[in-house]
Amino acid sequence: MAWHVVDAIVPALPPDSVAAIHQLTPEWAELISRADLVIFVDAAIGDTPGEVNSFALMPQSGRPGSHEMTPMGVLAMAVELFGRCPTAHMVTITGDSFDLSERLSTKVAAAVPEAARLILNLLKNTNAGVLAAPPAFDIV
Repeated sequence: MAWHVVDAIVPALPPDSVAAIHQLTPEWAELISRADLVIFVDAAIGDTPGEVNSFALMPQSGRPGSHEMTPMGVLAMAVELFGRCPTAHMVTITGDSFDLSERLSTKVAAAVPEAARLILNLLKNTNAGVLAAPPAFDIV
């Protein structure tokens, strides 16, 4: 789902300001520490397929010994290893089906433009100059 949102916003953004990845890894902490704004996009589990939500994220260390890397965990690594954490947000679209597929359900596909608009508005409202100064942000 996130790939579709990224495809929808790429034309409006500076080159090399967006990264669409399958899984977060610790290696992202350095790049994220250098960004002014990071917006994570992911599917969510919930009762209303196609519902778009956005919320701020804060650094939060993961479970010791865990191989799970969350957006909050990679933000915490950015602070711990590189001394800096950017403003961060999560944008989600509630999924309709989590079966393996590259196709989106009708409800989720209809929500992609709304999620894209929300991200572009976050970029405009969080840092007025962000669109003119790549790589000021990354969408992971």
